[in-house]
Amino acid sequence: MRRKSPMMAGVVGLLALMGGRAFALEPSQATSAGMGNTTRSNHLEPGAIYAAPALVWIGERFELGAGGAMSTDGTRSVFVGAHDGQTSSVGLGVQWLSDRKEVSPTLDELPGWKRKGQTFNNDVESSVISATIGAGGVNHLFGLGLGLRYYYRESTLGGAERGFNVAPSIAGVVAEQWVLSLTVENPLPLEFSEAPLAIGTGTRWQPSRRFAVAVDTLTDLGTVEGEVRFTPMAGAEAWLHEMVPIRVGWTQNGISQRQMLTTGFGIASESFDLSYACVGLWSSDQGSTLHRMSIRLAM
Repeated sequence: MRRKSPMMAGVVGLLALMGGRAFALEPSQATSAGMGNTTRSNHLEPGAIYAAPALVWIGERFELGAGGAMSTDGTRSVFVGAHDGQTSSVGLGVQWLSDRKEVSPTLDELPGWKRKGQTFNNDVESSVISATIGAGGVNHLFGLGLGLRYYYRESTLGGAERGFNVAPSIAGVVAEQWVLSLTVENPLPLEFSEAPLAIGTGTRWQPSRRFAVAVDTLTDLGTVEGEVRFTPMAGAEAWLHEMVPIRVGWTQNGISQRQMLTTGFGIASESFDLSYACVGLWSSDQGSTLHRMSIRLAM
């Protein structure tokens, strides 16, 4: 038997690192994506159903949301969700998020040693269905939440993979201006390649309807074994008109260390929000740019 060369082993190892757990689902929709992906501190963000379940109760609203995204590297995603935090003694939410992308194959997915001129197409579709229940104190100033997550991943070369996990969460409103949240993501010892153990925090200061500043963090404890990866996110929103919010933000990916600026704007009111966001128009590398649209209806 021929021995594998060190160079070939290194190439395969790199493919495994790139393809194994780097394609995680991104819950941010356009309202928060424009603010640096600060989903975990925005109780009006449809993606909070997944990212910070306790915010379902803090929101004290019935909302429907949907959106989609397209990246210059070919990534496509869709999102639909709804949550109700006002008609009963508990808050309920459900959402579906799906991404489709071509990624490098992992070591397990490679069909064999690559021959000269041979290429591998590895289309990957990742989806999650998240159901959330939340409850808390009077006036919806404090809440506890639990997200139930069903994951599905299918790749051309690797077949299908399924998983289940949970996300306990706590959130509160302080001095009517601060929204705080803490969420433990995927604490059960049930392995799924795109659902590592992580801790997410959200902090949002909103002294008025027309201005807000948010800082979120995601501490990834499971993507790279034995390492902690920290992703900071920050952004601001200011209204130029009664119905025109402008958003800007910054984030740094904890795995790739890629820094990105985010921008966005919308047409919005108390009961309606149609928003656009651009993520990565400027970045610290030559990576892809993501364009995201979303709509939200509140009652």
